[in-house]
Amino acid sequence: MQADIFDVTVQDFQTIIAQGSVNKPVLAVFWSSQCTICGALLPLLEQLQREHANGFTLAKINCETEQQIVQHFEIKSVPTVYMFVNGQGVDGFAGEQTTDFINNFIKKHLPDPALALLGDAQTLFAQGKLGEAKATIIQAQKLSPEDNQIKLATAQIYLALGEFENAKPILAAIPMADQNMIYHNLMSELQLAEQSAQTPEITALENALMDAADKQPIQYQLAIQYHQAKRFSEALALLYSLLCHDLGYENGDAKKNMLDILASVDDAALVSEYRRKLYSLLY
Repeated sequence: MQADIFDVTVQDFQTIIAQGSVNKPVLAVFWSSQCTICGALLPLLEQLQREHANGFTLAKINCETEQQIVQHFEIKSVPTVYMFVNGQGVDGFAGEQTTDFINNFIKKHLPDPALALLGDAQTLFAQGKLGEAKATIIQAQKLSPEDNQIKLATAQIYLALGEFENAKPILAAIPMADQNMIYHNLMSELQLAEQSAQTPEITALENALMDAADKQPIQYQLAIQYHQAKRFSEALALLYSLLCHDLGYENGDAKKNMLDILASVDDAALVSEYRRKLYSLLY
């Protein structure tokens, strides 16, 4: 990822700072080559910009060459640092400061990384990129496991992927105080999904499987039914189990069905897991 670090001139000030800070915070540093403190500050700010994973833009303004900008902001001394958010200067400091002070100054103006990931996941979900949305929301959940807004978004993505068993415990853990309209809609969706996914054919096959002496034919039929009901994880698990015993099961149809599922499922993590498993059987 290319770092958002710029030497700002009067020509691009509006684009980089005023407009750019609408998308993410911009840290503007006014500096001079005659300033000893600036010589240490600039590399420190560049390092912090990278450590914060490009979470803010660093805009460097040379006071010796950009007098128009300097006069506009009435800069009296260097270094002077301003934080811009949504086109406005919201905070700043001047002179020499400790690394801890500068790092804390930056962090208090950065968006919560978990909520930023939540926003990314919701965008991917709206675009129909369900596998990417799942991977992103899982990252958000790791950063903020108790955030109920993230939990609801996670459950929504699981439901869209047909992973009802993953969605159910998440929704069950939502406290009553946070059981809003989104929660109730997701619960209704879960109940409908479970009803449609648990067909009479699946129920009959699951019951037959428990008592069967030869389980493999029933497992294969159950895998097909799971696939049709969009219970992809369960279908893949059964097909993989069959292929472990016989790679050519059902004259190769079991392998073909597994490949068909892997080609159609929009869940990068699930697909990657079972592609690796299948590859290990083949080679």
